[in-house]
Amino acid sequence: MNPSSPLRCSSRRQFLSASGSAFLGTVLWQAASAQESRVADVCVYGGTASGVMAAVAAAREGARVVLVEPSRWLGGMTGGGLIHIDWGRKEAVGGSTRGILEQGLNDPQYRTLFTRLLQEHRIEVVFEHRLCAVEKEGTRLRAARFECAPPDALGVPAETASRPEALRVTASVFLDCTYEGDLLALAGVSHSHGRESREMYRESLAGSQELMTVYPIDPYKVPGNPRSGLLPLLQDLPHLPEGSADGLTMGYGFRWKFSKAANRLPIEPPEDDDPGTYELFRRGFQNGVDMFSGRQMKYAVGNWEPTRTSFYSYGSGNLSRTLWAPTNYGSNAGYPTGNYRTRARIWRDQIRFVQGMTHFMRTDPVVPEKWRVMAAGVGMEPGIFDETRGYPHQLYVREARRMRSSVVVTQADMAGTGTVPDPVGLASYGVDEWPYATIPFDGKVALQGGYFSEVWLNEETRGIYQIPYRALTPLRSECQNLLVPVCISASHIAMTSVRMEPVWMILGDSAGTAAAMAARAGIAVQDVPYPELRSKLIALQQRLERPEALRNA
Repeated sequence: MNPSSPLRCSSRRQFLSASGSAFLGTVLWQAASAQESRVADVCVYGGTASGVMAAVAAAREGARVVLVEPSRWLGGMTGGGLIHIDWGRKEAVGGSTRGILEQGLNDPQYRTLFTRLLQEHRIEVVFEHRLCAVEKEGTRLRAARFECAPPDALGVPAETASRPEALRVTASVFLDCTYEGDLLALAGVSHSHGRESREMYRESLAGSQELMTVYPIDPYKVPGNPRSGLLPLLQDLPHLPEGSADGLTMGYGFRWKFSKAANRLPIEPPEDDDPGTYELFRRGFQNGVDMFSGRQMKYAVGNWEPTRTSFYSYGSGNLSRTLWAPTNYGSNAGYPTGNYRTRARIWRDQIRFVQGMTHFMRTDPVVPEKWRVMAAGVGMEPGIFDETRGYPHQLYVREARRMRSSVVVTQADMAGTGTVPDPVGLASYGVDEWPYATIPFDGKVALQGGYFSEVWLNEETRGIYQIPYRALTPLRSECQNLLVPVCISASHIAMTSVRMEPVWMILGDSAGTAAAMAARAGIAVQDVPYPELRSKLIALQQRLERPEALRNA
């Protein structure tokens, strides 16, 4: 069995066997134009780690579950580039999530583990299908419709579907476990993206921030002439006053796996590559600018492999938050609410950026010789993403939409203030942001914003705080049979902490349990009796209370 083998729906669709046998079964299309249909108690959209946990939890409660995933792979970032998943505070991690993380598996093995979990619970998984429409009656979702859209050879999502309206899933309860929150948006659920002002939720860390680093590189096509326009890779954005709201989203990228091994996979230059794209870096080298420095993280990164965390350098992981980084900060601004064509372009441009930068480093005479030699000897690490030629198949979407519900998790919750009557999991990360844009500033180039990880807001609670069930449920007036364990109801500042994979896994585990309860009882997700849900979660060893409460119990 190979859980990473291609599952191309253009000719067939493959499912994890729902018959109980431990293999990947194939279901042939009856006709190219026919629409497949499925009926389930619970439909999970998104095969992220959270989605897998949700599907398994619902099935464990006896629900019939269908999991629909747009790509060919399970686990999202947990199987798409993250190595040695960061737990945060270990005492905050419980339930099924703890058991999975304790196995200490690397990326491909996480995918294998997720596949086996879904097989064990006889969960049908549909790959290469993405949401295109929903059917809604009043405040309840009746069905979700999906189009067939296989990713390309590098894992990039398709711009257009190969077959529209290919699948219709009817279910009693739906879960949106995607990073993007497309299902909640189509369901008419309130949401937002970008950064709120400091005043909106009285968060001292909110809003536009100070510039991270300013580099003495002229940002204009004609040096000194703003009217000539900006260099490629810069965004024409003003630096707003600190604390102001904006629509920016922290930088995306890939967790690249570079290698110097003899059997490394090649990094080819992109087609029609324009050398002028990299004039920003050419000027940096010409003028001796230190493009590799930036504000230091609060705590040391640890002994990570340099070729995994930096852009070919032997330096620390801090390099990835500097101008010289394997991503173009700010280029993802249109992603959260963009259509599939827009997202595919952003995804592909991130790959082209690293391909083009590698070619630039190998061939441009302005690049110091040691860097040309290093770039010439670097490729993609074999054995991890061979199916996509070594390129990771999951874009690191750190944050996109955020639901707006009856309760919003904010900085105050992270600090452990107040009481949460309906906790369904714990989070334990500090504020962890990445740069938002690469902008002109006072005739120079600057990275805008970004706090750093491990900034604990309350040492007395060891940085651990509770996530309420109400943050996973939409407003009753908007939708009564949808749960959202990834794009939860939270401020931007809170989401910089919630966004870690173990937290989303924990919330998926709890949400799947609640979904099965709602489906079985025929009630709204808002009406799931919390005492009963709590009892089930505690029986599953989910951790719901902060450490000080446990000590005083």
